[in-house]
Amino acid sequence: MDRRHGRLEGVGYLDAVPKVDQSSESVPAWLLWPVRAIAVVVVLPFRLLLAAFEFIGDLLYRYVGKPLLWLWHWSVVVPVSWVWRTLIVPPAVWLGKGLLKVLAFVLALFAVPLTWLWENVLVPAAELVHQWVLRPIGIAIAVSFRFLWEWVVAPVGRALLWFLELGWTGTSWVFRQIYRFLLRPIGLAIAFVWRYTFAPVFRAIGHAWRWTVDEILRPAGAAVRSVLSALGFR
Repeated sequence: MDRRHGRLEGVGYLDAVPKVDQSSESVPAWLLWPVRAIAVVVVLPFRLLLAAFEFIGDLLYRYVGKPLLWLWHWSVVVPVSWVWRTLIVPPAVWLGKGLLKVLAFVLALFAVPLTWLWENVLVPAAELVHQWVLRPIGIAIAVSFRFLWEWVVAPVGRALLWFLELGWTGTSWVFRQIYRFLLRPIGLAIAFVWRYTFAPVFRAIGHAWRWTVDEILRPAGAAVRSVLSALGFR
């Protein structure tokens, strides 16, 4: 034992105990040794326990962890990676490309006939129907209603208002005169207008509709059916 330095020579676990100044102003010897004993009793077990944990951890990693990691890598990671790269990704890519090609082919197959049908059959047919059927019918109806309003409805309305302002005196005679000189001529005028205005218009509408069906819609339908039959969809 070396009393000058305050430690036991040759004992490794006491090397970390700090040196104590032995001057006249240092801790007394009777207090120094109990402090060192307490330090040995308290600190040394924790250091030994920490060293034991480090040793056990190193053993577990070397003889348990590394084999388990090796086993996991070669039994799970490598096979799964091989299956993914070899059996899943290439078929999925091939299938996706095939589906895209089929979809593009189907779109092209339908887009070309439908575009041709729309541009060369449906649009011209709609323009013809609008120009030669719907527009003349609309003009005829507008002219007929304007004629009826200006020459029948408005005069009749004004006449009725005028007769109502006269009061109820001689109601029977007034109404007979109204019927004789107003309502009956109006009925005859309406019948005349109907016979020579609306009836021809509606007959023209019927003829135009039948012409549209026979000359446009049926040939267009037959053309569509022929195209679909040629494409193998019917």
